[in-house]
Amino acid sequence: MRDDASTPPRWHPDAPDPTGDVEPPRTVRRRGTVPTDRFVPVLALLVASYVLFMATSSSWAQAAAVALHLATLVLAFQAARGTRVRRPVVAVVLAGAVVLVLANAVLSEADASGAMAGLLAALQATVFLLVVARVVQHPVVTVQTLAGAVSAYLLIGLLFASLYGLAAWASPGALFAQGGNQGVQALQYFSFTTLTTLGYGDLTAASYMVRGLATFEAVLGQIFLATLIARLVAGFRPRRGPAAGEAPEMRHDGR
Repeated sequence: MRDDASTPPRWHPDAPDPTGDVEPPRTVRRRGTVPTDRFVPVLALLVASYVLFMATSSSWAQAAAVALHLATLVLAFQAARGTRVRRPVVAVVLAGAVVLVLANAVLSEADASGAMAGLLAALQATVFLLVVARVVQHPVVTVQTLAGAVSAYLLIGLLFASLYGLAAWASPGALFAQGGNQGVQALQYFSFTTLTTLGYGDLTAASYMVRGLATFEAVLGQIFLATLIARLVAGFRPRRGPAAGEAPEMRHDGR
């Protein structure tokens, strides 16, 4: 007859260990959870806005660009909910967008162009902060992370194009030394040739204020490429599924 008193009790995972020496096994998950942000749609909207401005500089194109930037802002805000950028900032920008769009109906063409440039600059700056604030928080570099970084780089060029538009509105005829057309297409062309330091020379800044903006844009673009984008590309690793018969990426640690 077996003595039940000498049989050690069975350990249960939910029961405390009477000896205090053994802890229940715990699951340790892999560090660096893959982010679920979606920056590819943000990049697609920014490219669409760039192509739209290069195709035409009509008033309907500016209105369509504002709509695209508003949609980009919404997508970027959804991806940046975990950052310190709060809803009031986005609400103020959206309210200003509504006011400027309504004021566009009563302003002169020159003033409406300046107001639209200011609106686009505010939207682009906000989206840039949202995207960068979220991208730098990604613990794992994915395709979405790279799309967010490229989106931020495009936003630098678009933002400075809007700032040049504000400068042209504040001082008409003082933007380019060559004079001529200072429409949206010329502003965007000048901004991206400056950002990428191509330096064709067909358009050059006339005033020291615009020269200062152009120099700052070129320096900012190079720093952005050499730091954030280079770091993300170096840390990018394509995701690989588990091999046949391989356990999921988690382990049991009895310590």
